[in-house]
Amino acid sequence: MMYQMIIYHLVVIVNMMTVETLIIKLGVNPKEVSKAEIILLTSLVERYNHGYMRRSIYFSYEEVLIKEAEGIIHGYLPEIDGIIYED
Repeated sequence: MMYQMIIYHLVVIVNMMTVETLIIKLGVNPKEVSKAEIILLTSLVERYNHGYMRRSIYFSYEEVLIKEAEGIIHGYLPEIDGIIYED
């Protein structure tokens, strides 16, 4: 039982997303990201890491994260499963 808990915690740590990793996945130059966008991306990454992302039938949590992050960076509302989300 103890080993299962240790392995679970290691998997959780490995799967943690950071703002820097997200910016790289978006293919955006980090110098072009404003402080306001960094704050929004940080909040988004925290929700992702704690499992509070929007649920989707067609997309994984990471795909939803990337769609929402693209919306923040490029200034549009993300469309997920045919629904345009506005926070």
